[in-house]
Amino acid sequence: MSDVGSAVGTLALPLVAVLTLHASTFAVSLLTALGAATAAALALPLGLFVEYRRKRPVMIGTDLARALSLASIPAVAAFDALTYPQLALVAMLNTALAITFGGASQAHLKALVPHAALADANGRLESTQWFASSTGPALGGALVGLLGPARTLLVDAASFLVSAVFVRRIRRPEPPVQTRPASRRGEMAAGMMFLLRNKELRRCLASYTVFASTIMLLSPLQALLLVRELQATPLEYGIVVGLPCLAGLVGARLARRAIDRYGLIPTLWWSSVLRGPWMVLMPLAPTGGIGLLMVGVALAGLLGFAAVANTSLATYRQHHTPDNLMARAATAWSMTIRVGQPLGAVAGGITGTILGVTGGIWFGVVLLVGSAFLLPRRATTTPQSTTEKLG
Repeated sequence: MSDVGSAVGTLALPLVAVLTLHASTFAVSLLTALGAATAAALALPLGLFVEYRRKRPVMIGTDLARALSLASIPAVAAFDALTYPQLALVAMLNTALAITFGGASQAHLKALVPHAALADANGRLESTQWFASSTGPALGGALVGLLGPARTLLVDAASFLVSAVFVRRIRRPEPPVQTRPASRRGEMAAGMMFLLRNKELRRCLASYTVFASTIMLLSPLQALLLVRELQATPLEYGIVVGLPCLAGLVGARLARRAIDRYGLIPTLWWSSVLRGPWMVLMPLAPTGGIGLLMVGVALAGLLGFAAVANTSLATYRQHHTPDNLMARAATAWSMTIRVGQPLGAVAGGITGTILGVTGGIWFGVVLLVGSAFLLPRRATTTPQSTTEKLG
């Protein structure tokens, strides 16, 4: 529910800036930059905050806080008193709360399901994200047209209330909260240091950062290709971009079977290798229906194998991260990705300017394929014991 609501809100929030506040292009872009800055500044202390607390109350609290912050926008807009600083504050606050929720949920998931069921659990969560990606933007567009951008955020706020209710309905008791060590030196950075010192996880983090940043690099180039080069109508654009997300849903649900049959590392490696080559269809696409079909197939192949890779990667990271570092490692991971993605979007604009749209896409294809080769080919360390204490 919260994923679908967030997909709606991701569309509606910048439209509030554009349509309600008549913000400049720079001001709209600044909302994304502020989110990245918030992630960089607060991810590590938030991870430490979550680590020594019960995870379920943290998840419920962040859901309620996100609901209130988002509801404040239409509430103030109703009195024609909405300002850009309030919008920016809500964007920053929701980034911080999303990082907090993510750290708590990753740690709670590992404690909630058996070790052998982590791949299936991650596949189910990954499939919900792809479902949200395929339905959220279309739903958001319809709601913005019906309700206006500010009131559409009430749907996002309501989704977090529903999420809080469902988290509250989890009945299995949480494990005892770990005791904070007497020596607190280096605690805040322990999650990041663990990721960097572990050879396999360091390579996984580098690979996924390149992959996620490249997706953002390709995003504006993809839009320019479809609209300017292939002359897609708004309806055709929505179908070509939205429908392939269903391949991600299918890939996420098949990930567990692939892991059971081929093993975790081979599944992670081959799905990562196979996600990028599909994109060569995009710069080769001609104008017309055939070209749009080629772009759709390219995106479906990319997203289907990316869903398998993401599920495998999340499972691998949980297997190799000790319980007492799960929240801090998850927030450090999230910080790295959230900071890298806006930089990728900027790089996309620069690359497209220098190389042209198709040249920029070819460059992105090389990065997508190359990101797989940063991954470990075999495990040289054993998964961490769930009782091991590393910081």
